[in-house]
Amino acid sequence: MAARSRLLEPPRLRTISAGQEDDRRATWLELFFDLVFVAAVGQLANSLAAEPTTARFFEFVALFVPVWWAWTGFTFYANRFDTDDLPYRLLTLVGMFAIAALATTVPGAFAGATIGFPLAYVGARVVLLVLYARAARHVPEARKLARMFLTAFSTAVVIWLVSLAFPRPWNYVLWGCALAIELAIPFFTWRQIRDAPIHPRHIPERFGLLTLIVLGESVLGVVLGVEKVSWVSGSALAATAGFITAAALWWIYFDFLDETTIGSRGLVSGLTFTYMHFFIVVGLAALGAGVKMAILAAGGDHHYDGTAWVLCAGLAMTMFGLAAIELVAPPVLFDVDFVLRIGTAAFALVLMPFDLAPLTVLLMLAAVLVAQVVFELARHETQASLLES
Repeated sequence: MAARSRLLEPPRLRTISAGQEDDRRATWLELFFDLVFVAAVGQLANSLAAEPTTARFFEFVALFVPVWWAWTGFTFYANRFDTDDLPYRLLTLVGMFAIAALATTVPGAFAGATIGFPLAYVGARVVLLVLYARAARHVPEARKLARMFLTAFSTAVVIWLVSLAFPRPWNYVLWGCALAIELAIPFFTWRQIRDAPIHPRHIPERFGLLTLIVLGESVLGVVLGVEKVSWVSGSALAATAGFITAAALWWIYFDFLDETTIGSRGLVSGLTFTYMHFFIVVGLAALGAGVKMAILAAGGDHHYDGTAWVLCAGLAMTMFGLAAIELVAPPVLFDVDFVLRIGTAAFALVLMPFDLAPLTVLLMLAAVLVAQVVFELARHETQASLLES
């Protein structure tokens, strides 16, 4: 009987009650899912590095939206309803296969192929629809929420499929309409979210793991960049600066980001935390591609001489996302953390119009980030000392 319940355990609302201790952590299946997702991120970053133009950059950001939203959809479902039974595991694995298929279609989507990418995305969304249908059946307190998601996601799936019958650019317009419906539905479910809230500790951990994995892509960019050039002083300096940049961003995110904005400070703060992570993650992915190009440029590949703007755009998006999260973190509206983040984003944007060498820009950005970490550490140490005295 116990074995049977382990194989078939219907979804339940996994919300901790007031006063209860909960040690929930990301499951091995969730970590496996993240690794499949990072394949899609890697394909997007590689496509940007292969053709670092302004048009390609906007395509990169646009295609990143459905990839990121697919990850978010599975993450929030698991946050509320995951019981780790056999149907859930099998459905999640099917969803992972769809995301893996999506990753393989990314280069084709950049080249103008418009069938594989929407079909793979629809496959992932259909799996999520099945999961929410199961939750609607077994979790009465979350039934209204699940049905609203089912309605919105089903409508979007239909639009994605209809887009297959339209030529460019009208199919892209339909893709945008479908994504707009999906991205907007959480704003219309605030009454139902109160009856089926998220787990306040699990979501920050999941977004943190996602950020960590994409940061790893930046380090991979350093490795791949160095692999393709001779170890001369310029490329070595660029590789070092790229690694320092990734390390500083890791420090800023994991030591200084206020994670209490989700789950405990209202719907607006929670939505801000969620949606601003798109800018954090897409910025990190672009930054990783920019670091790779900076190393190649420093190693003598003149094809990447004018690509410093990718570094600036990537860092600006990441810091903008971090600043927005700090903006909804009380008690101070424009606190020091917000000023530092938005100031760094502004500094990166100011550098974009200048025709500076990628190595020069990378060194400048690394220096600004290191200075920010040093300042933050000193400030927090001072605050801790004042509290103890």
